[in-house]
Amino acid sequence: MMRSLVVFAALLGGVMLIAARPAEAGFIKRDFLIKSCASSDERRLADCTGYLIGVTDTTQSEAGSKVCVPAGLAIRNLRDAVVYYLRAHAKGEPDGDAAPAVRAALRALYPCPQ
Repeated sequence: MMRSLVVFAALLGGVMLIAARPAEAGFIKRDFLIKSCASSDERRLADCTGYLIGVTDTTQSEAGSKVCVPAGLAIRNLRDAVVYYLRAHAKGEPDGDAAPAVRAALRALYPCPQ
């Protein structure tokens, strides 16, 4: 039974790699993230939220991080604030990577108390 699951997982992974389109490869871009976060499609909105949570968790856990998101802050409020910041501070490259832009937003919006 366990061997069957391992074989199935390997086959599924191979199929997914073959089915992936080249346009989907690479990092999440800032404008793509903003559009996903503003989407009415629940899957795209979930992708946005998951991405923001991942970047936020990673950023806060880094040594010397100056990001302190308040405990109990609703994910929706974090998402709305970050997207508002990204739109207001759009600089230059709309196809730039989203993670550095999200980190800058988090530093500006949720600085740790001095």
